Amino acid sequence: MELQAFIQQYTDAVYHAGNPEAAARFIADPCIRHEHGHRVVMSLAENKARIAGFLATARNPRFEYIAELAQGDLYASAYQFTFEADGNETTMSGIEIFKVVNGKITETWNSAAGQGPWG
Repeated sequence: MELQAFIQQYTDAVYHAGNPEAAARFIADPCIRHEHGHRVVMSLAENKARIAGFLATARNPRFEYIAELAQGDLYASAYQFTFEADGNETTMSGIEIFKVVNGKITETWNSAAGQGPWG
């Protein structure tokens, strides 16, 4: 499996199409999220709810992968995304690493997204 294409398909099906239910095709149950200072084990239902919550506040998100690297079962990207909230368009950026095993995202490492595009 080509990881860049897999992550783009995930982004398109779930975020760009606004369909949290499509996450079942891409995210393992459970999936481990590594965040600053802690680790969260999330069921697929919890991941769908997390995505639905994001989509409810960030309308029409458009993700762009500025720099990306795939090695073995790991895919890393510096991403930025624009979305509408409260009538304003906002751009944020961050870094995320996905581990993909047997066609499913089994772990992610997330930095907190920051305001603005990558400079």
